[in-house]
Amino acid sequence: MKKKLHIEGMTCAHCEKKITEALYQNSGIIDVKAKASKNLVHLEYDDSVINLEKMISDIERVGYFVSPVRVDSKRTNLLIFMVLTVLGFLVLKYGNSISFDFLPNIRQHMGYGALFIVGLLTSVHCIAMCGGINISQCNKYRETGTFEPSLLYNLGRITSYTIIGGVIGGVGSVLSFSGQARGYVTLFVSFIMVLMAIRMLKLFDLPLPKLKLPKSLQKALYKMSRKGPFFVGLANGFMPCGPLQSMQLYALGTGSIVRGALSMFYFSLGTFPLMFSLGFISSLLNHKFSKNIMKYSGILIFVLGLTMFSRGAALAGILLPFQYNGDQVLSTVINKDLQEVRIDLTANNYAPIQVIKDIPVKFIIYADTDTTNGCNNPITIPSLGTEYTLVPGENVIYFTPKETGKMAYTCWMGMITSYIEVVEE
Repeated sequence: MKKKLHIEGMTCAHCEKKITEALYQNSGIIDVKAKASKNLVHLEYDDSVINLEKMISDIERVGYFVSPVRVDSKRTNLLIFMVLTVLGFLVLKYGNSISFDFLPNIRQHMGYGALFIVGLLTSVHCIAMCGGINISQCNKYRETGTFEPSLLYNLGRITSYTIIGGVIGGVGSVLSFSGQARGYVTLFVSFIMVLMAIRMLKLFDLPLPKLKLPKSLQKALYKMSRKGPFFVGLANGFMPCGPLQSMQLYALGTGSIVRGALSMFYFSLGTFPLMFSLGFISSLLNHKFSKNIMKYSGILIFVLGLTMFSRGAALAGILLPFQYNGDQVLSTVINKDLQEVRIDLTANNYAPIQVIKDIPVKFIIYADTDTTNGCNNPITIPSLGTEYTLVPGENVIYFTPKETGKMAYTCWMGMITSYIEVVEE
């Protein structure tokens, strides 16, 4: 017999695997093809050995619901699309301002205590990315106790993050990333996050690319997952997660195995309280809790992905529309060998400036202790490959513009962005 079932709550490849594994535990199953993108499970089975009611019961036992009608709703998809469009505009327009800050920012030479705080704030994002895996493990092993599965899963995460941090820190001792390179890496990660959000929300029936590990590694991780939540947590270090990628770049920048490992350890320790609490609470509730809490987490991932995109573009020196407000400050030509432009530093933005091509520029930024903060200082001009740490008083940056057009200048984390326009005269 062949049967097609409509499923509620199936959002990702992990869900597909969970349902497939549950069904293959029965005799009489010939083939199972679960498709999260379409909310469908295609079954082929021997009806003399197993009946449909038993298979539906197995699917619902692992936390999903079999619907008598197709789950997809064009009206719901249209509403979600409209919401994402509005959110996308807001993120691109205001994503580089402090008031619309969704992701904690990581800079070199942060103390371990600060990295712990970054982890605490980032754990909200962890719920969206890894919460489903956490909950599924706690439900699967709930017979072992109410808190042991969540504890083991999160200890696995911490172990994985620490080891990877040490390895990457060692690599960083022989390699280095420029600010622009960090920007391009951030852009790549943000693209993956947006695709993941679209896939989770099932907005379009498109064959979106999947990130797949080599089959040998998939088999190894599958065997590990059958041994308990700790081994599943170990695999979490390879998740395509935005804040995690940022921390791995931080570990790379330490150029040290020990400091790379410690930085990732304190960061992961900060993510522990919220993630552990989620798993602990889920082990006390029924399986439908997992479905309801994860249903619209794709929207959060979409917003976070676009926020990272805005910052990555700024660090890479790419100008985005809608972001730049305020009047231009024009340079004053002193003589043919010098032009001068002066701005006052404010807490939340940089003024756009206009200078003339081929005449050396003396760019003066006046800063005082009231307006200088950890967000607007240091300042970087990606296309020139330079970063400047501002001090109270006058700060002078010298450069000679060689090409007409606009080039971005931004804070060290890509949140506060403006431009330098180069004109012929």
